[in-house]
Amino acid sequence: MRSDLARAARGILAAVSLLSFVALFLALQARVTSPAVLGGLAALGTATLLAAAGRSGVRRLLGRGESTPANSEDPDTESDAWLDEPADDTPWTDRSDRARGDSDPDWPLARLEPALDDAWNRWSDAALTVGLAALGVGSLVVLATYPGDDPPLGLLVLVAFGFNGALVTLPFVFK
Repeated sequence: MRSDLARAARGILAAVSLLSFVALFLALQARVTSPAVLGGLAALGTATLLAAAGRSGVRRLLGRGESTPANSEDPDTESDAWLDEPADDTPWTDRSDRARGDSDPDWPLARLEPALDDAWNRWSDAALTVGLAALGVGSLVVLATYPGDDPPLGLLVLVAFGFNGALVTLPFVFK
């Protein structure tokens, strides 16, 4: 019972971490948010990542941890497991596009998925779906109650992002 609660808490914290880092990215791209909000999102994302994945997850996010889990196969094997083909049959472009240990992405948001991989579970999918739906509903409410004549286009993008993201992640909750 206790391990089920711990697994659920880790999954929910992983989803909150993902949502806060995505919100931080969107806020940085919009350039309309105060530094205090940006700092709060970064702190929330880091704290929940630390709670869900531990120090190894934070190291992976910063690009200092191992890029492949210890229990996975060596990425330099003679077959491409992702395509389920031998290396000789795989076009060179497909092999070069694969993420290998020596070619970690430079973009921190792309390193978030490997950092949260160990803590991700069905609870994470549910929390992510609810969080994205809440983002869509909240943006829609702010858009509907906007006092000016021309509401920001970013709110409409957030409505679409929230609702579409929730609909895309919904099947993963019931898999």
